[in-house]
Amino acid sequence: MVLIEDITETRNREPSPSQQRLLDADEIEGLVSQLKRPTARLQVETLVKKMRKEAASLKALEATNDLPTTKAVPAAPAAAPVPQPIPTSPATSSPATAPSVVYTNIDKFAFDAGGYNEKFVTLYLPLPGVGSIPKDQITCTFSKDAFDVTVMNLNGKNYRLKKDSLEHDIVPESSKYIVKADKIVVKLQKVKGEYGSFDYWSKLTDPKRKDKKNSDKSNPAASITEMMKEMYDNGDDNMRKIIGETMLKQRNGELGKDSMMDGGLGADDF
Repeated sequence: MVLIEDITETRNREPSPSQQRLLDADEIEGLVSQLKRPTARLQVETLVKKMRKEAASLKALEATNDLPTTKAVPAAPAAAPVPQPIPTSPATSSPATAPSVVYTNIDKFAFDAGGYNEKFVTLYLPLPGVGSIPKDQITCTFSKDAFDVTVMNLNGKNYRLKKDSLEHDIVPESSKYIVKADKIVVKLQKVKGEYGSFDYWSKLTDPKRKDKKNSDKSNPAASITEMMKEMYDNGDDNMRKIIGETMLKQRNGELGKDSMMDGGLGADDF
């Protein structure tokens, strides 16, 4: 017969997900001293930074889950209310609800992603006569990965362009919109990357990005695999060899057991 205390003690000795992530980061960081190519070193260092950030997030989540919960105390039964006579009053009609706003979707617009050195992603929304209506009838709000443009009562119609799950994050406080005579220009400021250039946009939105965020939260290990896959796709031949063998070891459950330098990954491979 196994006591509950013994089971609890055994579980407490197991590393938490955040500790496991730090251990993986430390092991991968050991590669840096063996790398000769600057691009390979930068990509491995970037992977280690991301893993340490994920470990910090997991640690904060673990601390939240470990908070003690208070047990609700049942309230004393309330005394039975004394019946009161119900006064009669003339029937009153319920207040009318305001009708919901109907929008015409802006489904035709031009999209200019710009290059690595371009600060903004620019959209051109053709709306004849939009410059002649009061400015307070035009709004545009920005968030980290979305924007929402509304135009009220333009020739008797309301127009809207709302996009979320943008391909990359933007800087909301630096994004803006410009109203011209027959169009609205929306400028989404790109986020500057770690190496000084701006994110490259190939499209405006990426619905898979939202699914990826949800997947990363439910399975943090999958995010590491995805990052290593991106490094494999974008790296040179030597980097692909390193990442390919590492991903194979991770798939076989060997990454946490053996050093990444074992199994043929010697100094001559870098």
